[in-house]
Amino acid sequence: MRLFLVAVFLAFGCNPAPDSPNASITVFAAASLTDALHEVVGRFELQQPAITVHTHIGPTSLLARQIQQGAPADIFMAASPDWINYLQQRNLTIGSEITFARNKLVVLGSLTTSPITNLSELSTARRLAVADPSHVPAGVYGKQALQCAGVWDTIESMVIPTLDVRAALTAVVSGAADVAMVYGSDAALAPGLNVLFQVPDSCTPEINYVISAIRKTNHPEAAAAFVAFVTDSLQLDVWERFGFDS
Repeated sequence: MRLFLVAVFLAFGCNPAPDSPNASITVFAAASLTDALHEVVGRFELQQPAITVHTHIGPTSLLARQIQQGAPADIFMAASPDWINYLQQRNLTIGSEITFARNKLVVLGSLTTSPITNLSELSTARRLAVADPSHVPAGVYGKQALQCAGVWDTIESMVIPTLDVRAALTAVVSGAADVAMVYGSDAALAPGLNVLFQVPDSCTPEINYVISAIRKTNHPEAAAAFVAFVTDSLQLDVWERFGFDS
């Protein structure tokens, strides 16, 4: 089901254009967006050659705190609305956040991992890699799914918390973990890993990716142009091709 894209001009005005002949903006973006974002940025710079986009990738929670502490961000693309709200409450964003993609959760293992077909069977693995469930969205979602299935208390002691969702993939590739719970969009990014199962919809939290401009941006028109571009329905094919839901 395609996203209902909120009209960006409500926050910025229609057809934003660069506010100087050459503008440079920095996008802070969740690690799970890395590959798709590279293509989106390339498309944007072709359409807006006067704007150069730099990306800073990391776990959503860490990026939000860096922005709070004054990091020079113009745009925030988060894997959870909670962290956009965190900045909104501190008057650090412009307008409301806009949802541009969704995701799901899957469990991955190596090609030699014994068959595991549901959340309850995860207790048969020795180590489960999950982005840190204390604050990183992918881990928070993963913990919620395990709690929904009634297995978190059993599995908690075998969880290996990682910096972000990409690090959870690496943990399985390196052998530090037997299985990992990651986003569906990450499933094709680690050769040699196999999708064991998708977390059922009944235990999948609502996973929304949201974008907002940062109030202290030095290039508000360029930032608005990027937000408008990312949330335009013409970019849906990119998110879908990289495994996100729309």
